[in-house]
Amino acid sequence: MIKAALIRSYLEEELTQNGKFLVDVTVSTGNKIVVYMDSLNGVTLDECIQVSRYLESKLDREVEDYELEVSSPGLDKPLKLPVQYEKNLGRMLEVVKTDGNKVTGKLAEVSPGGFIRLESESTVKDSKTGKKKKEPVVLELKFDEIKTAKVIISLKK
Repeated sequence: MIKAALIRSYLEEELTQNGKFLVDVTVSTGNKIVVYMDSLNGVTLDECIQVSRYLESKLDREVEDYELEVSSPGLDKPLKLPVQYEKNLGRMLEVVKTDGNKVTGKLAEVSPGGFIRLESESTVKDSKTGKKKKEPVVLELKFDEIKTAKVIISLKK
């Protein structure tokens, strides 16, 4: 069986030289290899084809047969790397924390110190009028507190 670590070793330098980064590699039974790559400017179909051909040049179907899929992670996939957060600055995220709590907010900052800042709103009751009002809230989350984070897709302008 082909190992994911082998695929990673082939791709890390190749992708970095071309301004891209490797998000994930999985190899399932039957040697189905799935590669997710990305860049700050996105990935084109032609770039996926180039990476697929590069990998095919490194692997030998005569020795071991495989199925290969190369793509960018879709918006439905969780963010895995700090650089993916950077790419999505200004977008709305739904974050599930390691304690199971869910938070939603606009990604305002990605710190090299290992955390993100989300801008959100909280509904509070005004102590004087008794009316509910929304107040801005800034949430700071360390990467190790994040179980999953997904971009919220909005069709609103």
